Amino acid sequence: MWRFIVNLLATVGILTLLGIGGCVAFVASGSFNAKPLPNNVVLSLDLRDVPSERTGSGLLSGELFGGKRNIVETVQLLWQAADDPRVVGMFVDIGDESAGLGRVQELRQAIAHFRGKGKFAIGFAESLGSGGTHFSDYYLASALEQIWLQPSGGFAVAGIAIETPFLKDGLDRLGVRVEGGKRWEYKSAPDSFTDTAYPPPARENLQQLLDSLYGQFVTDVARERRLEPAKVRQLIDAVPFDSEKARQERLVDRIGYRNDALDEMTTRAGKDRTLATMAEYADDSARPRPRGDTVALVRISGAIMSGSPSRGPLEDDNVATSEDIVDALDQAASAKEVKAIVLRIDSPGGTYPAADAIADAVGRARSAGKPVIVSMGDVAASGGYMAAMRGDVIVAQPTTITASIGVFGIWPVASGLLASLGVNVERLSVGTNAGMYSTFQPPTAAQRAAISRQLDEIYADFTRQVSEARKLEGGRLDAAARGRVFSGIDARKMGLIDELGGLQLALDIAKAKGGIDASRQIELRAYPPESDRWQKVMDRLLRLAGIDLQGAATVRAPRELRDTLARFGIVARPGNVRLPPLPPLWR
Repeated sequence: MWRFIVNLLATVGILTLLGIGGCVAFVASGSFNAKPLPNNVVLSLDLRDVPSERTGSGLLSGELFGGKRNIVETVQLLWQAADDPRVVGMFVDIGDESAGLGRVQELRQAIAHFRGKGKFAIGFAESLGSGGTHFSDYYLASALEQIWLQPSGGFAVAGIAIETPFLKDGLDRLGVRVEGGKRWEYKSAPDSFTDTAYPPPARENLQQLLDSLYGQFVTDVARERRLEPAKVRQLIDAVPFDSEKARQERLVDRIGYRNDALDEMTTRAGKDRTLATMAEYADDSARPRPRGDTVALVRISGAIMSGSPSRGPLEDDNVATSEDIVDALDQAASAKEVKAIVLRIDSPGGTYPAADAIADAVGRARSAGKPVIVSMGDVAASGGYMAAMRGDVIVAQPTTITASIGVFGIWPVASGLLASLGVNVERLSVGTNAGMYSTFQPPTAAQRAAISRQLDEIYADFTRQVSEARKLEGGRLDAAARGRVFSGIDARKMGLIDELGGLQLALDIAKAKGGIDASRQIELRAYPPESDRWQKVMDRLLRLAGIDLQGAATVRAPRELRDTLARFGIVARPGNVRLPPLPPLWR
């Protein structure tokens, strides 16, 4: 009881801080008595941290109070700014070399649309050469009209690489064996644990993916910088070199510091210009705000899992639960005002049942008369592709990584390690296959055969559903499956997606499928609402205090040791410490 009271008081304190913080953020954002921006506005866009796919509900990241906007919101604002006569240009800070290429292409397309309206776009990079590959940030910068590079920054855009550590030899030395299997040879995710180097099929497939991504980069940069593709490849292979050579080779336009680039912006816009951040523009009362028919936006961001993941109240959302996504799709499908649904996916995969549940919800939404248009982000692979496959139309960026139609299940068995330490593990069980996924003892030959049958069954069901949804049969299906991954460009050739493009193209298709006139604006409405982020945090805080969602008090573990062990999945009782069964990871 005493611990419950302490936890409750702590929760009340945190909720109070949340309330104060929310008020401060609300006032600071300018939402209270916000004044419209004047004419002659230049957008200040900080892309040293490219927006993520979704805004989290974590406090530590500063996203809960609207401090950061996700990629969908950012792209929507840029398209609106392009049609806003008060906005004359944009100033972009460049520097996120680890951004996903799908999001980079979303921004490149928005910038191209912005420039197509006769507006300037100037970018500044402090460096394109101090460590790293600078592949993503330069790819983004190349879409701008003018690139400024600091004199000391240098240029070292070195291409793109995949590095995979192979752990098998090290695990063997420790006496740890990885059990399980995969379907089929191109499903490379478990290879890191089961092989000592890339198996030939995985090497072939991943090299094909790299060649496709790099080829798109070279083609786009050559077009934007008015260079021959062969010249771009030659220059990339010659890095690093200094900023002045980068200017001479027309890879950048001007050499100078950020203030110099800002002076150039003032020259272009005039001295009476107003430099407005994206947050200020979003809160501008005079900004053009779309009004019209409603298109629902449902997001799948992160690993796809069943049930509700256990997260702390300060942590971000990093998984997509099937329960949440299915509920969002059902709500959107039953809403009379919703004309179509855009399903935005950025997921490397997850558990098979969870992805299957989402695919079923997509099918039910279509049966209810709501077109479902899929928009893929950086990656929509394995379970992420399964969630997408039943959409009316699948749209992916050329650099989206997708497919990976296959399955694997692996888990570690530490019997050798335990034996070397003098640890003997005995098992008492009922049932032939009890303890089949044990981390202490390897499976029997019959159990391995049962696991193999399960992999076969999942793969057969996955490919059957892909065949039915995408009208692929025989050799075409086999060439698109077996665990292969593709870029968006290659996935279209294989018949796995329908169109190449970003969110705006998906919205245009949704309008057409939903019977909305192409000239009409739409309201893009998120399902579930973004306001649910607050509810998620409050629910977590209440659970921390020992209060369930209905407000009933629950008994908290009385011992700090028990709480600590529980974080590692260990259940502790007086006189007994028990490790729960570790199931295989299905993808």
